[in-house]
Amino acid sequence: MMFYRIISGWDLRHWSFLGFLILILFLAIADLIFKLIPEKEKKDSNIIAVIPEMAFVEYQEPTTQETLQQTKELSEEIMETEKKQKQDVINWQNAIDPSLDFTQRYSAKIAVSISSDDYPERARKSNLGKVKVSVALYIGADGKIKDVIIRKFESQSGNLESFKEDFIQSVRKVFLQKSKLLSEPYKENGQPKDFIWYTTVTFSLEN
Repeated sequence: MMFYRIISGWDLRHWSFLGFLILILFLAIADLIFKLIPEKEKKDSNIIAVIPEMAFVEYQEPTTQETLQQTKELSEEIMETEKKQKQDVINWQNAIDPSLDFTQRYSAKIAVSISSDDYPERARKSNLGKVKVSVALYIGADGKIKDVIIRKFESQSGNLESFKEDFIQSVRKVFLQKSKLLSEPYKENGQPKDFIWYTTVTFSLEN
């Protein structure tokens, strides 16, 4: 009650002075607390932290007019090759077999230029003798031989398996590069058509 009587008569000056004393007391207590807290060990300031960093540097050669021209020519060459390969794909389903046409008797005359030089080099010393190859030819409406399928091999010996790929290459070379159709192409209703023709070729060596 005595404390209440004392402060009941205080005016603004008394309250301001009390607030100032409380602030000083608070600061003193805070300073004491900070001093009592142990300091953390200081890190060595001489240690430099190195952070690994990877960088990608793109290098681009200066483009010259000549380089651009070469690139263009190469691109055009690749496109032309791809175009030619697509055109060279033969669909055998589009060809007609004249032997199944009973309304006419068609016979294809083919000039085949073959010599002992066409005998595969690897097979020359294997004593295979004559090798007969039965084939199916894809002949276009324009009279050109466009593709060859090997049907059967016949030889005077049984040692042919190791050389079949060699003979296949020779057969394709003979018919696609050294042969031609002498007669007119097969016609259906008066119109030339792509057709299939079955024939044989014989490889032999001159003694």
